[in-house]
Amino acid sequence: MTPLAPVHDPRTGGVIDQIALLPEDAVGGTAQRAALAAASWAAVPLAHRAALLAATARVLAERAPSLVPAFTRETGKTPTEAQAELARTSETLEWIAQNAQAALTPTPALTRVPAADLGPSREAAMESAGSALALASASGAGPGREVTAEPAGPALAIVPSNFPAVVTARKAGAALVAGCPVVVKAPETAPSMVRAFVAAAHAAGVPEDVLQVVFTTPAGASALVRRPEFRTVSFTGATRTGRLVAAAAAETLASCVLELGGHAPAIITADADLDAAVAALVPMKFGSAGQSCAAPSRFLVAEPVAARFVALLLAALPTLDRDPGGTLGPLHTASRRTEVHTLVDDAVARGATLRAGGTIPPGPGWYYPATVLTDLPPDARILTEEPFGPLAPVQTFTTEDEAVALANTTPYALGAFLFGDPARVRLLAPRLNAGRVCLNLATGADPASPLSGRLDSGYGYEGGPEGIQAFTRLKTTLTPSP
Repeated sequence: MTPLAPVHDPRTGGVIDQIALLPEDAVGGTAQRAALAAASWAAVPLAHRAALLAATARVLAERAPSLVPAFTRETGKTPTEAQAELARTSETLEWIAQNAQAALTPTPALTRVPAADLGPSREAAMESAGSALALASASGAGPGREVTAEPAGPALAIVPSNFPAVVTARKAGAALVAGCPVVVKAPETAPSMVRAFVAAAHAAGVPEDVLQVVFTTPAGASALVRRPEFRTVSFTGATRTGRLVAAAAAETLASCVLELGGHAPAIITADADLDAAVAALVPMKFGSAGQSCAAPSRFLVAEPVAARFVALLLAALPTLDRDPGGTLGPLHTASRRTEVHTLVDDAVARGATLRAGGTIPPGPGWYYPATVLTDLPPDARILTEEPFGPLAPVQTFTTEDEAVALANTTPYALGAFLFGDPARVRLLAPRLNAGRVCLNLATGADPASPLSGRLDSGYGYEGGPEGIQAFTRLKTTLTPSP
């Protein structure tokens, strides 16, 4: 019997669909189809692959208005958030299509190095080896070199439920243009957007076996990662799961791109424009109900301006979107709301002051209010565990050294935010252990910039030229001297 998984509406908690899951013993066929398509897809000229990606972007843009209702119903996003993510999805594909040629252009031959510059021991070793390299060196010049990026082979893209459309574009778009067939393991709790992405790509001309979507059980997902056909596994999700993915991929020596959890500090210095900081941080913090690993999740504020910052923050908090004028949607699952509330209860029990929110509201759905906590003790779990919800813990500092130490406290190192005098925050940025730092602004990942975590936030690059190159393998070609 085919296993089924329910799809819920986070605003009501009710089941709105049932999705068939591919059993563990059936995932091999999907991987094999991708492998059989690899050679023919790699042979498609890069310009044509890019054109198909651009066409996919256009199809998605045309279909976007009709996709918004299902997007909001499955994820809990507001219509505005759903529309914005769909627009970012098309923009991401367009950027990849426009920049693929530059990202994948072979490196020109490097300058040849005279044999004398290699040193006598190195020259003797090459001569004793009797290699072409030694012969080229004997003539007074080293070999010519050209480095090319070749498709790595089939890729497995594991996509989360919080940003299913744009993350699929970042992963699958980069892999496809690099010449790699892709299997997208989609989130079973939010299936429509990945289905729509794949349907748009097929309508644009991408062959069906070159881009496939899979919904499966946890055991099936584990089996997919272990399939030898996949040479790159790109995963976005929790750190705990990321460790399991990395271990499973290591069995076949597949490379990984892991975009994992985050606990981004937002440092507000004494000379910051507080109104501008709050205006920038609130939408970033509470967008998608705070369910973003890149969102600011700890507010570190200079002591002299902390009271005013908190007052401005409290005045700017969004309200639940089931109320008139509200813009804060529900959390995606009941379990996520439970985990968020547990962090609040723990902080309050340890002595933190609850300034707003912090209670589960009555009524249907998995709503949780925007919550602000101050006076946090250092052992509060919320300071070291990723909140992944609409929680804003505020700490204070007296010196920049203290702010940097607080910012670097957690095992997560994905993003950070700095607000203050431009010259000062630019000097502070290199001291933060983060793959991405925003100075006097708060914005999500853009298509042109590589995103990478450190420590428990993962490794590998997604986005930018580096995100395309992640699905390639380099080949060095050596030629003798003229």
